[in-house]
Amino acid sequence: MRIRKAAIAGATAVAVAFSGTSIATAETTVDQGDNQIVKENHTNLTTDGAEQDTTDKDYTPSLSSQINTGLNLEGDKAADGVSIFGSSKDFTNVPNWAKALYGLLIAGGIGSVLGMIVGPLDNFIKYGPFSR
Repeated sequence: MRIRKAAIAGATAVAVAFSGTSIATAETTVDQGDNQIVKENHTNLTTDGAEQDTTDKDYTPSLSSQINTGLNLEGDKAADGVSIFGSSKDFTNVPNWAKALYGLLIAGGIGSVLGMIVGPLDNFIKYGPFSR
C-alpha cells in the first residue's frame, strides 16, 4: 500500500514539474519546385511567460539526415507498400531506405526463428535429462 502511494505521489510530482512548459509554434510555407513544404518555427515559453527562441541559427543536419545523405537512401522519395509486400514484388521503383528496411525485416524474422529454436535447444542440452 505504501509503494502504491509513493508511486502516485511521484507521478503527480513529475506531472506538476512538466506542466508549466508550453510551446508556441508558427508555420511558414517554403516553395521547393512543385512542392510546398510547411516549416514550423518553435519557441519555448519559460515559466514566467517569456519567449525563448529555439531555432538554431547555425543549422547542422541530424544524424539521420547525415546517414541518409551518406548512404544515398533516397529519403525524399515515398515507398509503395504493394511493390514491397505484394504477391509480385517489384523493387525497381522502391527507394533505397525501403529496401534496407525490408532487408532488416527479413533478417529480424530469421533471427527470431533461430532464437526460438536455438534457445530452447540450448536450455534442453544444459538442463535437460541428459545434462549430467
